Amino acid sequence: MKKVLGKAAGILFAAFGIAILGLLMSLTFGALGKLFPDNFTNQVWGLVLFDIAAMIWGLTFVFKCESTMQYAVAAIGFVAAFVGTLGMVAVEVLLSGQEYVEVQSWVGQWMVYGFIIVTAIHAALLYAHHASAPDIHEKINVGIARGEIMTAAITQATNRLEVEKESLARSLHDGIVAQVKRDLGISTSNHVLDLPALPVNESMPYPVTFAKETISPSLSWDWLRSKFPKAKTNTPAPITEDQPASGVPFRGEKDDPA
Repeated sequence: MKKVLGKAAGILFAAFGIAILGLLMSLTFGALGKLFPDNFTNQVWGLVLFDIAAMIWGLTFVFKCESTMQYAVAAIGFVAAFVGTLGMVAVEVLLSGQEYVEVQSWVGQWMVYGFIIVTAIHAALLYAHHASAPDIHEKINVGIARGEIMTAAITQATNRLEVEKESLARSLHDGIVAQVKRDLGISTSNHVLDLPALPVNESMPYPVTFAKETISPSLSWDWLRSKFPKAKTNTPAPITEDQPASGVPFRGEKDDPA
């Protein structure tokens, strides 16, 4: 039973919302008929400025805004279109041919004003109800936060670019100059810079440098032996039995008593 009542309530509320929007558009169209009595096209386009504009700005506020400024503009557009719609409804009700306002009867006057006020309240509550739905409410809050972050990021980027403006301009300088030279048909070189010519002193020759000979590590010892032959050294004579080395007698010899 609850599911049936829930579905029925949803259907009835959707029909009620369509009826409220239809009433607003009907009264606005009637007021536009008094403003443009012989021009049906302008009457239709007038709906775009009021009822349709309120719905479009409301949808834009929820789904299409990405910065704080866009949210502010969409909110202003919705309020302007909604207030304009209520004004057109009031004008149509007051000028619809009834005579209660002209007669000195407070009952008739409050009937007219009450119809206008109740219509305005129902229209405002209809928009507020859809805007306060959980998914729509989340979409609006997250979107506004995202818009504030995007606005802050743009501001920071602008300040950073203002600080680095000179260096960025210098980095683009060469490309712009080269493009202008190409447009003018002036030959350019990608490797030679346009530096001022230096004075040349012919009396002073340019220094000449020679490459040093490198020695391979694998051939270093052979190379040294070829460059530096073995020097002659004085080798001692071989030691014999009759001539002991360094005057030291052999084992078993007797010292000469003389």
